[in-house]
Amino acid sequence: MRARAASGQAGMRRAVILALCATGAPPALADQPLLLPSHDVDVTYRASGARDGSGVEQRVRWLAASRTMRIDPPTPGLHVIIDYVARRMSVVRDATRSVVEMVAPDSMAGMIAGKPGAFARHGETTVAGRACTEWQTQDRDAHPVVVCITDDGVLLRASSAAQVRVSAVSVHYAPQDPQEFRIPPDYVRRVPGAAR
Repeated sequence: MRARAASGQAGMRRAVILALCATGAPPALADQPLLLPSHDVDVTYRASGARDGSGVEQRVRWLAASRTMRIDPPTPGLHVIIDYVARRMSVVRDATRSVVEMVAPDSMAGMIAGKPGAFARHGETTVAGRACTEWQTQDRDAHPVVVCITDDGVLLRASSAAQVRVSAVSVHYAPQDPQEFRIPPDYVRRVPGAAR
């Protein structure tokens, strides 16, 4: 039981880290990337945290009309909904039909500095068959980070300390089902950290 709980917490941490990497800072300025997708998109990422380069895959979907993201980590029965308009992050557990809601920070950029002038062009490349621009920036602790973002705001790769942390393995542009981004009304709302 403890192993399952630890696995679930690790999955949630990976999902949140990916959400923070995926940025939610203001739209692009003169020479700064667009930091939110401008179209509906379904991306599968490989997130690496181990030194041997192994990692886990998780799916991230974006609903442009409502500026909402859904993250499905490898943990079964768990997903995260981030509403960038309401500034709300919801961790949804289908097995217990419950949701833990928390206020999202002012900038979901989290690991990426979203202030003007924080980005410098680093090059052009292709990830998962899609062209993207590499940008040199910094995380909140002023450590260098390189992100590769498409012209329409899709994060394809994030690297730090010369190691790829998150990389897209597939990118599929298609209209997303709004129902997949809604929390069932009968799910019980829980307070973060409360006993289950």
